[in-house]
Amino acid sequence: MVKRELYMKKIRPLIDKDIIKVITGIRRCGKSFMLNLIIDELIQNNINKNNIVLINLESNKYSNIEDNKDLNKLIYKLTENIEGKIYLFFDEIQNIENWEKSINGFRVDLNCDIYITGSNSELLSGELSSLLTGRFMEIEMYPFSYKEALLLEKDLRKNTNEKEIFDDYLKYGGMPFIFQLNNDEKIKYLNDILNSIIYKDIIKRNEIRDVDLFDKLIKYIISNIGHTFSARRISKYFKNESRTVSSETIYNYLLYCVNAFLLFKVQRKDLQGKKILKISEKYYLSDHGFNQVSYNGDNNIAQILENIVYLEFKRRDYDVYIGKINGLEVDFVCEKKGSRIYVQVSYILANEDIIKREFKPLSKIKDNYPKYVLSLDEYDFSKDGITHLNIREFLKSDI
Repeated sequence: MVKRELYMKKIRPLIDKDIIKVITGIRRCGKSFMLNLIIDELIQNNINKNNIVLINLESNKYSNIEDNKDLNKLIYKLTENIEGKIYLFFDEIQNIENWEKSINGFRVDLNCDIYITGSNSELLSGELSSLLTGRFMEIEMYPFSYKEALLLEKDLRKNTNEKEIFDDYLKYGGMPFIFQLNNDEKIKYLNDILNSIIYKDIIKRNEIRDVDLFDKLIKYIISNIGHTFSARRISKYFKNESRTVSSETIYNYLLYCVNAFLLFKVQRKDLQGKKILKISEKYYLSDHGFNQVSYNGDNNIAQILENIVYLEFKRRDYDVYIGKINGLEVDFVCEKKGSRIYVQVSYILANEDIIKREFKPLSKIKDNYPKYVLSLDEYDFSKDGITHLNIREFLKSDI
């Protein structure tokens, strides 16, 4: 069992603090497991089990809880005889209408510590922000990192072949449960998750009527992971496919995917003017294993590696942009607490032309922040102050 210490380190200092802990992330990335890890730690710290209330709002046990009034009745009844501090855990809270009113009420009425999870970024917008300004902290979760995959594979299968583990991670991604399945089962499981996200968290939630068009958009995005494009370009693509769709509709569909944590949007930054550019963003998948479902692994391996590196920097709490300098592109500009890292990602530095292509944009940057080229090469190509690292070694590092 991987205890996901990356997230526990963020949550532990917030325990018993008057702040609501909001754990967000894509469906099945491990949020429910995270709540149980927190509960286990509370019990280890001598918190009475009777003072802990866990409500999984995807369970049939709570199918009669539809809105905040139903939730209020349930919680006040469950807690009326509890003495001392109460620990309230709500899994997939977005399933309850006006849930934010209940959460705010519990915070006011009860001596409690509150933890909630959700699979939609709108969880933190609108009325929640108004009611709880300054009183909640978001902890965003992701599927397993390669480092976590190593720990789990070595524990589950006693597999110590790191290259073999990486090859499986590259192909199937990091959804936690997938490591307990054989390869055929993995494809079916990923397909089921992707369909659940698309139809439950996006189509149904946003009342999308043209399901066929939306499915085509998802396939187009997955096939273009790591490429810059705009809504206008996508609209033009559909026009060539004899489908008319407005740029506004495309933007809305992309927003729905981002809200459901299926996709992450990455903006471009002019490294000379320091401005955020409003056109030609990139999109990355929340789990690169979904590429295997859609394209049977035929997608460009360089794109998948780029997706893996992007998610790793997000796990490490960096703000990530695409860099633009002198007409050249830097794959990632990663910023955190006043520091910055520049990163190029390549599959293999197979010849001098590829080496020149990957190193040239970084050589144009004149500041002294670290610059990296990441690839699967074992040989060290570092030069001119630019560090080359093997991607597997980077993923195991603490950069």
